[in-house]
Amino acid sequence: MRFLIAFVAILGYASASVISPLVYGVNAGDAQAAAIDATVAAQDHARAVGESQARAAEAAVQFNTEAVRQVAEANRDLHENAYWGSLAANQNAVAAAQSHAAAVSGVVAARAGLAAPYGIAAPYGIAAAPYGIAAPYGIAAPYAAHGLGIHGW
Repeated sequence: MRFLIAFVAILGYASASVISPLVYGVNAGDAQAAAIDATVAAQDHARAVGESQARAAEAAVQFNTEAVRQVAEANRDLHENAYWGSLAANQNAVAAAQSHAAAVSGVVAARAGLAAPYGIAAPYGIAAAPYGIAAPYGIAAPYAAHGLGIHGW
């Protein structure tokens, strides 16, 4: 394509310089100078076209490089966020499991604490209340674990 543009430009300038002496009746020296000027102008035009295409190609390469960099950065951010999100979710799951284990241990300790000070065993879910009064079938036990049971003070 560059060759065609340069060829057309050279052909246009050259034909203008060849025809002009016939039309205007210019002498040979002026015709030769006009031909040289036309050739130089065509070469300058062809050089300008080549330089503009080189600048356009360089701009395209820079644009593509920047686009690739942005996509890579976006992917890195997504993967980093996914990693830290999954790490936080795992830590939350472990904390929840530890919290539930602590709650179960607290309930077991509270139930054992109701029966143990008075020497009363609490088999089969029958919990003992203060002063040796038993609440059959574990009725008072769920409330006693939370501090809502019968108090002996």
